[in-house]
Amino acid sequence: MTTTSTAPARLSPERLAGGLLSALGAREDRSRGFGKAAGALPGAVPLLGGAPSADALPLDAIRRATAALTEDPQALVAALQYNVTPGITPLREWIAEREGVDASRVLITNGAFHGLSLVFDALLDRGDRIVVEDPTYPLIFRDLQHHEVEVLPLALGEDGFDIDALEARLEAGARPKLLYTVPDFHNPTGFVTPAAQRERLTELAERYGFVIVSDNAYAGLGFPGVEVPADYDLGSELVVHVRTFSKVLGPGLRLGYLVLPTWLVGPATRLRANQDQHSSVLVQSVVERIVGAGDHAPLDGGLDGIADRARAAYADRFDLVAGLLDAALPGGVTVDHRSGGIFLWARVEDEGVDLAAAQQLARTRFGTDAVLGRFFFLEEGTEDRGRLRIGISHLPEDGLRTGVERLVGALTSPEARR
Repeated sequence: MTTTSTAPARLSPERLAGGLLSALGAREDRSRGFGKAAGALPGAVPLLGGAPSADALPLDAIRRATAALTEDPQALVAALQYNVTPGITPLREWIAEREGVDASRVLITNGAFHGLSLVFDALLDRGDRIVVEDPTYPLIFRDLQHHEVEVLPLALGEDGFDIDALEARLEAGARPKLLYTVPDFHNPTGFVTPAAQRERLTELAERYGFVIVSDNAYAGLGFPGVEVPADYDLGSELVVHVRTFSKVLGPGLRLGYLVLPTWLVGPATRLRANQDQHSSVLVQSVVERIVGAGDHAPLDGGLDGIADRARAAYADRFDLVAGLLDAALPGGVTVDHRSGGIFLWARVEDEGVDLAAAQQLARTRFGTDAVLGRFFFLEEGTEDRGRLRIGISHLPEDGLRTGVERLVGALTSPEARR
């Protein structure tokens, strides 16, 4: 007897997604990020940045810390076991001493972005209002879009924030849940929030009951000679510090931390435990040895010593890029803040340059790239305002020189004229 297969027809991926994804999983990604990614030409030298230079990474310290850990069987076994959600005690105590708080307020995270996500999850409900700097670091909206919040802009000009405008909105009845800020070497502008402005924003937080989330990813990377005020005061129960080891020790470690108000420790820790229990104990143990936590002596000068070498190199690279651009472009460029960090926020003074057209030429013909200014401003569809964000940390000086020469070629091309 002949049999006929009755295997069910396979559903298409589209139908499976339509029937099985949650509302969150199916939601359209509305975060703008840095625009549509482009395929790089062979041999391209993009100026996008965002990561430490290979020659600034503490390779020897990481090798020595790893060797010391693996040569101690008891310590290695402990690093390969489960641990407590907040993180290993010696590293948390080292952080607490630097931050001037009790170690119970420290929660180790998988980098700064993970810490931000935990804080947003703990605080935000749909429809809540938040205050965000304008311009700002756009990748935070990857997470914020899931909370469907209303954003109130805090305008950032050359001399600082328009706090008067914010206070007027608060007096008129606006009640934000939190304020997100990058206080040191602001991404993208390089602005360092003056102590008086930090104090005034903290006073507003205390008066109107919103949380200040200080995302200080570039702490320790101030250029030599640049003075930086203390971060937002942790004596306030409305201040959160978000920090990372990524910009100094390497982003592949995926390690950062939160310093939380006492009332937020429990909720944030509980959310963390329900997600992935804790950060890698192995990575925490390596970092513990590098920074000199517990009974360990710091390696290669510890976190501050490693950062000192990096920030001196980045200052030289910043000056190189700024000088090359200014000398090669008609009308030159303006850089508002030479302060620290890993980016240069440049304004091209020749208003005849179409930056979007120049970027396309840079990508498709010249073999480089930079981030257009429009992606950092809150109003969608805004013009670039002559602004480019250029990464200065990720390449050695010869690579930066090549990238800038290619970028200048795109910016001065007749095809990039308006």
